[in-house]
Amino acid sequence: MLSSKIKTLIADGTEPYFEGKRNFENPTDEFEQLAKQRATICGGCRYFRKEPIPFLRIEETRVPELSEMACGKCGCELSYKTRQDIKKCSKWQQ
Repeated sequence: MLSSKIKTLIADGTEPYFEGKRNFENPTDEFEQLAKQRATICGGCRYFRKEPIPFLRIEETRVPELSEMACGKCGCELSYKTRQDIKKCSKWQQ
C-alpha cells in the first residue's frame, strides 16, 4: 500500500491531500455531506480496507465508517479523500 501512496503523490501532487486534510479539520456542511455520500460508495468497493500502516490511520467520528480506512487502489486515507474535489474517484461519478 505504501507504493500506491507514493505513486499517487507523484502523479497527483500533494494538493488533494492538503485540501482533504483542511476540510477534515475545518468541517463544512458541504464537504461533510459529500463525505457521507462518498463513504456509501467506498464502503461497497473492493479497495475499501483498513489502513495497514498504524501511524497513518485517521480516527473518524463524523463519518464513522471511514474511521481508519484507506483506498487500496490509490492508497489515500478516505477521511481526507472523500472531503476534497481535486482528485475524485471515478466510482463517485457513476
